[in-house]
Amino acid sequence: MSSISSPATTSWTRQLAIWIIFVALDTGTQLAFKWGADGLGDMEFGLAMMAKAVSLPGVWFATLGYIGTFVVWMAILRDMPLSRAFPMTGLVYVTVPLFAWSTFGEQIDLMRAGGIALIIAGVVLLGSDD
Repeated sequence: MSSISSPATTSWTRQLAIWIIFVALDTGTQLAFKWGADGLGDMEFGLAMMAKAVSLPGVWFATLGYIGTFVVWMAILRDMPLSRAFPMTGLVYVTVPLFAWSTFGEQIDLMRAGGIALIIAGVVLLGSDD
């Protein structure tokens, strides 16, 4: 008997929890990168900018976030086909703008809001069972 569950026997609540963790980690990672980038000011790309970047907490949080996202992504792919899982990563295109708006005061105009609505519709269509 295999210790790895087949997709048919994986509980819905486990998958939902893993997806919530994935979206939260990936969203947090992108926000951490923005926080780190804001700490660089208007420095030009080069060694001085890279040296400054590695001293910023946002860059370290983003790096740890990418590692965490990788681990959770492996757990998702263990239980779900890539063709179904990958479109669901589009949820991050919803959460990042919303949290960037609330955290950094970035604007979401009508065009972006419409795009977010289309992404949600696409994720629902692509992520659902046939």
